[in-house]
Amino acid sequence: MSPRHRTRDNDTKAHGEYRTKNLILAEYDRMAAVGLTLENPLVESESGTYRSTLTPPPGHGPRHSA
Repeated sequence: MSPRHRTRDNDTKAHGEYRTKNLILAEYDRMAAVGLTLENPLVESESGTYRSTLTPPPGHGPRHSA
């Protein structure tokens, strides 16, 4: 079984839905709603209407120096 199917199966068992996929698609929808695209990406430290819901934020946390 591939890791993708393992995640899908575990999500479905624990949450009754493929939660990982749904969270990712919701985040893409939020980004699109404020006009972020591959041609118009969010620039680091740029203030605007989009804030990542990732905790810790990208570039911070145990694998990155603050």
